[in-house]
Amino acid sequence: MDSLHSTMNQYLKGKHLSFEERVIIQTRLKDGCSIRAIARELGCSLSTISYEV
Repeated sequence: MDSLHSTMNQYLKGKHLSFEERVIIQTRLKDGCSIRAIARELGCSLSTISYEV
């Protein structure tokens, strides 16, 4: 996961979420992670995760 995590920290504004990022969001939500923590992990804005949820 470290290599995946490090590449996701280079999030570009206006980029769509990938399938892998959506799977991470779903998994983290099931694990009880907050939206803020997920956004921090993926390197994107809090609103991006909120819209996706």
